[in-house]
Amino acid sequence: MKESQARIRSSRYRSQKIIAAAMELFCEKGIEQTSVDEIAARAGVGSATIYRYYDTKAGLAVEAGVAYWRKIDSEYLDVNGVAGYPDMTGLEQLQYILNALVRIFEHEEAFFKYLQEFDVFIFQNRVAKEKLTEYEACIMSLKPRVTDALEKGLNDRTLSFEWTPDEVCYSLAHTLFGLMKRLAWNGSMLNLDLKVSLLLQVKIAVQLMIDGLKA
Repeated sequence: MKESQARIRSSRYRSQKIIAAAMELFCEKGIEQTSVDEIAARAGVGSATIYRYYDTKAGLAVEAGVAYWRKIDSEYLDVNGVAGYPDMTGLEQLQYILNALVRIFEHEEAFFKYLQEFDVFIFQNRVAKEKLTEYEACIMSLKPRVTDALEKGLNDRTLSFEWTPDEVCYSLAHTLFGLMKRLAWNGSMLNLDLKVSLLLQVKIAVQLMIDGLKA
């Protein structure tokens, strides 16, 4: 029994090392440009070991995305431990969540670059939707926090909008994440991109969204 548990722990540790190495390289070089051999070398395992855990590089990219989302969620987006959060108005809760996304962009810009890389890689490799179920669930875990804040804002009259909370939530997410992914990926490609800092552009976008929803 002890040997079995030790084997399980060893297997889990090896898998975590592979995921961590993959995330680092995917962010540094891009998913398409990173080889399985490079991931294996970074993780300190053989390439054959990686294929024992993951059938394809696409499968590894999905698992890395899941792990990355969970890290971001626990470090920046968990509102359960935020003092006074339940007593905030809907507007204040929405401001907290959107400002948390700004902090993520400020400190984890590589995360948004990875998201852009991931979208392109998944599309080009025609990864089936059923392979993305867990990844999608990680993304959707943020939705109830946003919709709860929007609904509370309607009820306490700190927010005002004519659409459903779901419609507003999806629009906010697609607009803001689209902007942050684009800026992280090639936001400094042209000279005109340097006129306003990337972080300030995100802050302005968030403020405009909040102002547009205020009662």
